[in-house]
Amino acid sequence: MPGLWVSTGNDLVARPGRRARGLILAIVLAGLALTATAAPPPGQTDATSTSDTAPAAPPPATEATIKFFNRDIMTLRAPLLGRSVELRARTAEANIARVVEQPGTPRVAFQEIPQGSMVMLGGQLVAMLTPGDLDSLNHQTMAQARAQVARNLGEAVAAAERDHAPRQLINGVLMSLLATVVAVLAILVLAWVRRQIESRFQRWIEVRVQTLRQESTRHVVTSMRTFINWFKRLVIWLIALLVLEEWLRFVLGQFGFTQPWSQRMTGWIVDLLSGWGQAIAGAVPGLVAAFVILFLARVLANTLSMTFRAVESGRFQLFGIDDQLAEPTRKLLVAVIWLFGIAMAYPYLPGAQTDAFKGLSVLVGLMISLGASSIVGQAAGGFTLLYARTMTVGDLVRIGEVEGQVLQIGLFTTRLRNLMGVEISIPNNVVLGGQLHNYSRNPDGPGLWLETGVTIGYDSPWRQVHRLLLGAAAKTAKIQQTPAPYVLQTALSDFYVEYKLRARILEPFLRPFVLTELHSNIQDAFNEAGVQIMSPNYEADPEQPKMVEPAHWEGIPSPLQAQAATRTPSGD
Repeated sequence: MPGLWVSTGNDLVARPGRRARGLILAIVLAGLALTATAAPPPGQTDATSTSDTAPAAPPPATEATIKFFNRDIMTLRAPLLGRSVELRARTAEANIARVVEQPGTPRVAFQEIPQGSMVMLGGQLVAMLTPGDLDSLNHQTMAQARAQVARNLGEAVAAAERDHAPRQLINGVLMSLLATVVAVLAILVLAWVRRQIESRFQRWIEVRVQTLRQESTRHVVTSMRTFINWFKRLVIWLIALLVLEEWLRFVLGQFGFTQPWSQRMTGWIVDLLSGWGQAIAGAVPGLVAAFVILFLARVLANTLSMTFRAVESGRFQLFGIDDQLAEPTRKLLVAVIWLFGIAMAYPYLPGAQTDAFKGLSVLVGLMISLGASSIVGQAAGGFTLLYARTMTVGDLVRIGEVEGQVLQIGLFTTRLRNLMGVEISIPNNVVLGGQLHNYSRNPDGPGLWLETGVTIGYDSPWRQVHRLLLGAAAKTAKIQQTPAPYVLQTALSDFYVEYKLRARILEPFLRPFVLTELHSNIQDAFNEAGVQIMSPNYEADPEQPKMVEPAHWEGIPSPLQAQAATRTPSGD
């Protein structure tokens, strides 16, 4: 048929001005395609009989996309004339490239046939669009498919024609070089700005640190400086990456072949910013609700703090809470309020309903429950000590082997200062688990009772021992005579008698010094009276009974006193 030719891919391409003949030939070919699909090809019986022994061929592709100049033109989804979609796509790409290489600017057109539409480029057939190629999932129509093919193919052909022009290529290279120079200058300026910010911030921090008096505040400021430096570096790097991304996107957009990549980068950035914007917009109501809840919790906590600080200053009492219990009660209530506020605001936080957030919450809760059990026990012990009023700040107490004045009953530890001025911290659970002696608590009023003891053998009159102990107490300066000291015989042991002297002082913190003076006076009194302070142990019975004669019940005279009584006065 003159005026028509067949390409190597068996697609029909009509010359300009021969559209009628091309249409007739396309109809004939479509009929042959229908006949080919209805009648099996020769040799099918032999192929079927040997299909059990021959290896299975891979299934043909169900979709293939026609691409030209790095752009998607159309997607083929159905075979035509017994040829697969992959062969149809590659043949169409070759036809489009051949037409574009010819002189002139080809135009996209379509010719309708009963089997679909013929895609014409520059008056030549380059591809066939059949109803089987339509996107049935999105309910695509033939008109929509033609409009999409016309737009994609037109843009691809126009880009290819522009890139073939030397002027356009030179312009793209020059613009890319200019963009490179601008990007390098931007990076250099960014580095200079970073150095200026760091130097000025360093000088400002040094000036501020020198004005601070507390060492702890200096450490906090130094730590914050390190964090801010890392944050600044992160921001600088993000800006630098943004500059590089914009430079790459601009360079890719200067050439027709790489323009789709530039457009994808633009779309990626737009989608990313759009996703961020939608996420932020969706999180705003929840953040507002959480902010309102936390703000109300802060207002309530500040109100309670002001009230309990007034109670702590002694201006009034609230529900029986005095100045000593005001501070721990304030801390407890404020902690409860904040925990309740956080629990109420938690569901409104962005991402709180995600599985990742829930898993992280469970992990944090498990770590706290396993690692903070002793801390919770100590805190409970601190509140027990405070509300039980077993001791108060300023009391002289003895906890185990430690004796000293109470400085603070904290949430986790109790601090004492012993008589040597050493500060000692004792965990609250240890305080609750041991014995606590409070020397500042006495039913007789201010002060405390001192107690000391001696063990004397049965050969010493107990009346004399009582008199000597009371006399030593009377000579001790800080011991009060009202109420009067007294002596108790606490035990009649196998070899000796146990005597306990009890005396009262008004200043509990002078207890060790008063005891030292009292012990000195006891030793002096017993030495002067000739009474030995000892605890004898017997190995055998003595020759004479170890008894006190009635004449000596008021005391046994010392050897010096006996010699003075028997000595005869001289001078007669």
